[in-house]
Amino acid sequence: MQGNLEFMNCKQIITHIVQEGDSFYNIAQYYQVPMEIIMEQNPGLDPYNLQVGTTLMICMDGMMGSQNPWEGLDWQQVMGLHNAMREVWSQHVYWTRMLMISIVQRLKDQMAVTNRLLENPEDITEIFAEFYPEESVGTLTRLLMEHLQIGGGLITALRDGRTDQATALTRQWYANADELASEFAGLNPQYQIEEVRQMLYRHLGLLQQMVAARLSEDFEADIEAFDQVEEEALQMADYFTSGLIMQFPQRF
Repeated sequence: MQGNLEFMNCKQIITHIVQEGDSFYNIAQYYQVPMEIIMEQNPGLDPYNLQVGTTLMICMDGMMGSQNPWEGLDWQQVMGLHNAMREVWSQHVYWTRMLMISIVQRLKDQMAVTNRLLENPEDITEIFAEFYPEESVGTLTRLLMEHLQIGGGLITALRDGRTDQATALTRQWYANADELASEFAGLNPQYQIEEVRQMLYRHLGLLQQMVAARLSEDFEADIEAFDQVEEEALQMADYFTSGLIMQFPQRF
């Protein structure tokens, strides 16, 4: 890669190591560099078959001209935020899955797992607390807590065949997603309300697929759905990270 002409006069080269859940599109979106330029800078790259552990090199010089929001950033801080955001959203889906299994299988650890899962909203909003007022962060925490509590009630209702209750809880779940989208959009102009809403709706839809597969004991479909839940959660994490950096570049 050192011999690549794209990098001979590049002053700001960053490396990105492909992680589980990465897609070529979300990498390009995260760094705000056109996909075709990343491909030119990484000859031989197959954008449709990214391998975990692959190192991409990206020259940031002039990618967006004088409007490049990434120019001059401290990349150690950027990657610190990137990793922290991915960790808390990964924990969100991992503990949600563990609670789903506990409820469906009527395991004795349900209360302990629930308590651990309910720590996650504060773990997520602790990151946003570095950037936004306490009142706004408190609203996010409350809405994320409601998201988890409604989800737990919905899984239980589905397990017990209480269809009417499950229908009502599903409506509440999506209404909560609408509130979350509105709250995020109100905090950051980079967070477009419809984009956030669609990400959250997809999150809920994939969780419902996972629960349905588990309840029907289609364990292969259950695992496949969780793989998609995990991938989508990492994409959400990267979206939120990118928005923070673009709104507060002076912090990096």
